[in-house]
Amino acid sequence: MPFIEDTLGAVLENVVATDPDREFMVYPDRDLRFTYKEFDERVNTLAKGLLAIGIGKGDHVGIWAKNVPDWLTFMFATAKIGAVLVTVNTAYKSHEVEYVIKQSDMKALAIIDGFRDVSYIDIMYELVPELKTQQRGKLRSERFPFLKSVIFIGQEKHRGMYNSAEI
Repeated sequence: MPFIEDTLGAVLENVVATDPDREFMVYPDRDLRFTYKEFDERVNTLAKGLLAIGIGKGDHVGIWAKNVPDWLTFMFATAKIGAVLVTVNTAYKSHEVEYVIKQSDMKALAIIDGFRDVSYIDIMYELVPELKTQQRGKLRSERFPFLKSVIFIGQEKHRGMYNSAEI
């Protein structure tokens, strides 16, 4: 297998240029299918949204989610803008998430509602109570000085967080 020097975003764009209508991602339980072209459009939209909220090259963006369609979209979107994706274990509890956010200098964190008996939303409000009182994207937290945005992966609105549609 030859060594490829292309970035992840360039690899996706090369496949889109040569085979745009081939299926890339299929979630049969959700009746959801994306071709390479459709997925690339989603990635570009999210990348532009991340840029619009101040995420750029070298910034660390966390994702605390199980296998949902937007997980891959975040992976490719962060790669396209040169941001660093920081994956957070879905089984982590409050103190573990706190450690990861601090140690990674995370600027944004994308979350789902939770997993098993753990509410990620409740944990974020516990760790970052400023989310409830400060403007989205302009978070100022003494505990997490680098964290500026929390993004909820889904359509629901949560105080202090962007949701997927807004990004």
